[in-house]
Amino acid sequence: MSVQIFVAPNAREGLARVRRELGDDAVVLSTRPHPQGVELLASAYGELAVPAVSETPDTAGSSRILNELSRLRGMLQNQLAGFAWGAGRRRDPVRVALMQTLFAAGFGSALARTLAARLPRGLDNAAAQHWLRQVLIRNLPLLGREADLLARGSHYALVGSTGAGKTTTLAKLAARGVDAHGAGEVALVAADVYRIGAAAQLTVYADLLGVALHEVKDQTQLTGLLPQLAAKKLVLIDTAGFAPTDPRVRQGQALDALGVRRLLVISASQQGAAIEQAMTHFGQGAAACILTKLDETPQPGAALDSLIRHRLPLAYISGGQRVPEDLHVPNAAYLIDRALKGGQLATPYALEAEDWPLFAGVEAERAERQNGTGAG
Repeated sequence: MSVQIFVAPNAREGLARVRRELGDDAVVLSTRPHPQGVELLASAYGELAVPAVSETPDTAGSSRILNELSRLRGMLQNQLAGFAWGAGRRRDPVRVALMQTLFAAGFGSALARTLAARLPRGLDNAAAQHWLRQVLIRNLPLLGREADLLARGSHYALVGSTGAGKTTTLAKLAARGVDAHGAGEVALVAADVYRIGAAAQLTVYADLLGVALHEVKDQTQLTGLLPQLAAKKLVLIDTAGFAPTDPRVRQGQALDALGVRRLLVISASQQGAAIEQAMTHFGQGAAACILTKLDETPQPGAALDSLIRHRLPLAYISGGQRVPEDLHVPNAAYLIDRALKGGQLATPYALEAEDWPLFAGVEAERAERQNGTGAG
């Protein structure tokens, strides 16, 4: 095994140099202080390969040694990432504080690191936080005035994961449509044949609003129905909800060929990973997004993060079951302020000061796994 010595001003730069010269699979064997910063002893992972069976009878023992070295490598990298976080906090506390604000509010690592890298130099903490707020407000994509979506009229299908609130949101949109065009110009289509009671729920709303309701059992029936509704000013289609990875999600994308515009309904109360999956699988090609269940969401940062990164315009926000009162035009300043305020909540899930180095290590390991997967 050939061991090389690397000297760098800090652990982060040292680790970057090790990866650059020995590859991403390099094993860091030890670290220690050095007059110039930090000294790392590292070796290429390939040089730790287990010998062939013919060369040694103790293959199991060699495998255990290799696994142990791999485990130690992960621990060292985690520690180095923690050291780098601490060094960064001492070197540039304002930038680190900005990242902590975003993480605490539920924003993801990709957006947090991008914004931190673009933070202008020379700002104090208060100015940096003001800059962050303004950048988030400016980059949150909004569709525009409420009248833009309903006044021009169209055929819209609400798509999204199970339980996102599509049916209730559709009723709210229908009520606004009736106010804008009259009951005779609005039609509802029940296309959810999977959820028991979905059509019955829409029937109640249709009766209350005095609008026509049509039920379809499959794509073929929907294709035949839409030309009959061409004269209607506003047609709203309630689709079935699936898990984002369900193959039936592609049925929603097929609506585009029928001249139907898809509106993605996302529950803000979901975990960030679930929101990202919904955005990726349902949101591609969607006309806009409707964010629901804000009343159940103390930290909407993950949902806003996804909207910003995917550049999907937000048409409405919803919180509550009242039809149509609990449907509102989004206000970027309000949503961003609410998200940042959510990061200040005292909950068992909030990170304490001593947790941040460990968090940095976990984030570094996750990024390395993602890079490794992408490289493969």
